[in-house]
Amino acid sequence: MEGKSPGIFLVKKRRKMMDKEKVAVGLWLFGKLSDRFMVYHGSRTLEEKMKEASKLKQIQGLEVMYPVDFKDEEIDKFKGLLESYNLKVASVIVDHFCDPKWMHGSFTSSDRKIREDAIQLTKRAMDVSKQLECPRINLWLGQDGYDYLFQTDYKVSWDWLIEGIKTCAEYQPEVKVAVEYKIKEPRTHIFIATVGKALLLANAVNLKNVGVTLDIGHALFCGENPSESLILLDRWGKLFHLHLNDNYREWDHDMIVGSVNLWDYLELFFWLKKIKYEGWYSLDVYPYRENVVDACQQSIENMRTLMGLVDKLGVERLTTLVQERDAAKTAEVLRGIFK
Repeated sequence: MEGKSPGIFLVKKRRKMMDKEKVAVGLWLFGKLSDRFMVYHGSRTLEEKMKEASKLKQIQGLEVMYPVDFKDEEIDKFKGLLESYNLKVASVIVDHFCDPKWMHGSFTSSDRKIREDAIQLTKRAMDVSKQLECPRINLWLGQDGYDYLFQTDYKVSWDWLIEGIKTCAEYQPEVKVAVEYKIKEPRTHIFIATVGKALLLANAVNLKNVGVTLDIGHALFCGENPSESLILLDRWGKLFHLHLNDNYREWDHDMIVGSVNLWDYLELFFWLKKIKYEGWYSLDVYPYRENVVDACQQSIENMRTLMGLVDKLGVERLTTLVQERDAAKTAEVLRGIFK
């Protein structure tokens, strides 16, 4: 310790301790990445994506998109790859947004057959999640919304959402259904847009296995304070999963964790520790122009460093500052992380 800053020592110590946090990354990130202008990273096979993901240090799991990352006939092969790389599945995201059949909605499509297909795909994903020993699926219903006024019946659409998700949740009560919210894109208005709407939906379904995925970038994008959103979900027992990324608050950029909203992340990790969060920390970044492994690794390093800074400041000390509500004093204490 002689000649070294105690603060740096604590941060390094915290980094070594991060093995107890369960870190996952989206498998799809190691495949084709494109926007409407160009393809930045080409397609890879399942084996190639797994090999790339395994290059990350200190990850314990993968988040997968079904049936995009693998098909039904590849499940056994995928399970073998998971075992060989000593990785678990953190969550199974159901693809209700890439297939053109969903362009006018999935659970809220005006076509009854499409709505039934959405429910059946979700049930199949729940079966797959059990095969993969994963306790949750993720529903991001990005195509369920509208683009223009007078384009949809809001009452009927919300009825379909509640009824459809309830039907799925009742099918496999032991599998958690985590609903992920986002304010817009690809629709100009997505129905499940904010933490309030997501929580309202979960409570309307009123089943223990229906909750919410908190995507930090989506919370920032719709003008929320991620820490407050976290506490709302925790307050009602509906915090089921966590996605980490960053943006400039006016689009869903999916950037390196902590690269923009450093203070928001510092507060977030404080509150995660306060509520004793034991779930997955799942990376959902889109490094179009960067090396994917490098961008994901830097996200992990930023997470570890910020968690270390929370320990350096001390949870009890931060709790006292919150209770005192003295912004000037808090600013002085927070500045101490740079000393």
